[in-house]
Amino acid sequence: MSCSLAAPLQGPVSLSLPFTSQSAGEVRRALVSWLRHHGSPESVIDDARLVATELVANAIRHADPLRNATLLVRWRQEGGDLVLTVADGGGATAPTLRVVTNESESGRGLAIVEALAVRWHVERSNQVHAVHVHLRMDGSGQPSLDDAL
Repeated sequence: MSCSLAAPLQGPVSLSLPFTSQSAGEVRRALVSWLRHHGSPESVIDDARLVATELVANAIRHADPLRNATLLVRWRQEGGDLVLTVADGGGATAPTLRVVTNESESGRGLAIVEALAVRWHVERSNQVHAVHVHLRMDGSGQPSLDDAL
């Protein structure tokens, strides 16, 4: 059973969510509402929804939960950028881009992030790994997924 999150529409958002794949849907719904409130075009909303889904899926698949069995998803406006962060308890390796072939069944998540983001980086500490992604909120200068893949 899913419950809808009531994320604030003003200011930064911070969501502590269960470490399950269902959390990706909750993030998508809250993020879309926030971006629409801020007047972002649908193309930016689609890109942000895809990036958020990839980051949450990668956390669930490749990392451990935070100490309280959750993952943390945050976003805020920084100048003209949406800064989206997903934090988890870290995994055996750091998130890195992989070279994949057309026959590969996985490994495209960070390539999608790389294609859509203005920039992104990973921050690692002993107990928390966070991926930070910057997307243009108005779509200006935004890379295109079609052009990159």
